[in-house]
Amino acid sequence: MTFRTAQVSRMLRPQSIGLLGTSAQRFAAGNEVLANLVEKDFGGSIHLCHPSATLIDGFPVVARIDQLPADLDTAVVCLPAPVVVPALRALEARGCNSAVVPSSGFSPEAAADFAAFVRTSDMVVHGPNNMGIINLTDDVALWIQHAGVARLHRGNVGLVAQSGSAAIFVPRSTRDGLFSKLISTGSEWQLTSADYIEWLAHDEATDAIGLVLESVVDTDRFRAAVAAARAADKPLVALKVGRTRAGQRATVAHTGALAAPDDSYRALFRDLDIPTVDDYDELAAVLEVFSRPRRSARGTRIAATTVSGGQSALLADLAARHDVAIAPLTNSTRSRLNEAIPGGVPAVPVDIGGGTGHGSYPDALRALANDETVDVVVVVCDAQDTLSLAELEVERSSWQSVNALYRETEKPILMASSSAMSVHPIFAREVTAPVAIVRGLGPALAAVRALAANRREAPHAPDRGGLPTAEVVTELRQAVAECTGAIGYELTARVLSAYGIATAAGFVASDGEEAVRRRSALSFPLVAKVVSPTIAHRTEHGCVITGIEDDATLREAVDLILHRASAIAPGEVDAVEVQEQVDTTVEAVVGFTTSPHGAYVIVGSGGVLVELLADVAGSLAPFDAGHARELIAQTRLATVLAGYRGIIAATDIHPLADLVHRVSVLASDFAGLITELDLNPVLIRPGDGQVYAVDALLVVQHPVTVP
Repeated sequence: MTFRTAQVSRMLRPQSIGLLGTSAQRFAAGNEVLANLVEKDFGGSIHLCHPSATLIDGFPVVARIDQLPADLDTAVVCLPAPVVVPALRALEARGCNSAVVPSSGFSPEAAADFAAFVRTSDMVVHGPNNMGIINLTDDVALWIQHAGVARLHRGNVGLVAQSGSAAIFVPRSTRDGLFSKLISTGSEWQLTSADYIEWLAHDEATDAIGLVLESVVDTDRFRAAVAAARAADKPLVALKVGRTRAGQRATVAHTGALAAPDDSYRALFRDLDIPTVDDYDELAAVLEVFSRPRRSARGTRIAATTVSGGQSALLADLAARHDVAIAPLTNSTRSRLNEAIPGGVPAVPVDIGGGTGHGSYPDALRALANDETVDVVVVVCDAQDTLSLAELEVERSSWQSVNALYRETEKPILMASSSAMSVHPIFAREVTAPVAIVRGLGPALAAVRALAANRREAPHAPDRGGLPTAEVVTELRQAVAECTGAIGYELTARVLSAYGIATAAGFVASDGEEAVRRRSALSFPLVAKVVSPTIAHRTEHGCVITGIEDDATLREAVDLILHRASAIAPGEVDAVEVQEQVDTTVEAVVGFTTSPHGAYVIVGSGGVLVELLADVAGSLAPFDAGHARELIAQTRLATVLAGYRGIIAATDIHPLADLVHRVSVLASDFAGLITELDLNPVLIRPGDGQVYAVDALLVVQHPVTVP
């Protein structure tokens, strides 16, 4: 994977800047950028271009781009959308290294011209539709709003935000002095968030990276950039916006209906071990923690101290919502807490309110930090800037104890103020240890999750033992590429068989008489279902008949199905599939659908109520059977298979996990070709867990390119 790191460096640390879009008559966007550069006392050269003005804000102006100095480090192009691409071409001809384009309002034609230019340009181009870039480390603000966040003091966290408002409001939700770089990427028509993650991975002034993402355009590039950050030991955290079902495309398979738009993003971040947050407050909390000397957590088990029982109960409730565990504590620790807090209650979270006047709060805190079941210590306090001096004095023991404890333990410590109000300056000053003071209990718990992330390597490709060779896959892809919509019965059977996916014994028949003639190879009871590329969900249309016990019933069932199906889809009915009926009380669904990041595979409770139950877990393909077992364990189906209330005998999940693994490899092998696959139901035999895919739907979407 190639990144244009050197060119991005010249853009972010320029010595020569061209400005297009300043005005001698009004304070235009270019003037805002110029004012920021002047205020920051930019040490390089600034060159203005305007067709008629000769002097703007005290700077001389040239009339044409070809009169600008050759080989500018960057140019900020604050021009109307229709003239942006001609300006970029002229800058490229002049040898300009890069361009920052905040402009918006591109017509479809202008957008196409922009995209065509950046695909082949030697320049790197930032934008369009963004606020710009602020390098706080080096005092360079290529930002179309004068003052504001451009006046922040330098810190050690980089923020990459596709949303321009997020690039303003996230810094405003944190303390001054947190950020090293603020990068508003906008539409990302050439440079993407991945390019800036990779660059920040090599930036000595940046120790952590925050992301506000609307989309990830190039998944492979994003993975490579994250790998660079991981290699540099720089943690990331992501806020993904646009996570609802609004605008979700129509799907044919149940899998598509069950996979929410955000699921593939969550799977991508989970694969890369990037923690995610739900709002600006949580993002601000995590970045505050990441700005401090790095202390990774082994897990998300917390020991917390509070000042009241109600506060303890609230924290416990919120911890469950945030997937954070309350550490159980050892008996030894509980004994030490009894000694340290006479009259207190050694439950967790630890309410020290009842014993603060008699015992030793520092000893209690030390006991929690030394407990082997504890990953992170959380000190809940009142640090609001509305506190009186008398109320602040009550909190003195908390900050004194934290200052002392930080020197004695290597475990992460958080101070969580009980509300989201700003932190009192006296409280912030008195916490002399490099411990984050997080505003609000929910954001603090989000920070706990983040401390346990950014450690795991990305999953490796699974072993292909027992799976088709590359030659077989190519042959099958070529056959599938000739299909449109739902794949026919025979080819579906070939594909599933090649991947070792077991199906119930059966055949297809064109009418009832043929079904009876071919029935001798099967044993009653039987099930009959229509074969049609346009009738995807056959049960809903009365095109599935079960419990067939004799030849006469078989003949009648097949002919009835053909009659019903022909009325629903005239000319689109191929035949009727006849299978041995496999009776079981447990039905699963396994399948995949396409996503921006590859195939997204699901497994969970299946059958006719599959969408109503919505009991599935998913991950990006491909993966091994071990990961498949982890997915199954996240569903209620796993509880049933474990023998819940004797509904069925305890059942081995390994056969189902093996099936899910095989489907994941199939999904990866047919990427860009098979867009949806449904195996529903997959029947699971109680006890040994043998699985049978009795209903399969594979969907092809064109146009496709077969390698």
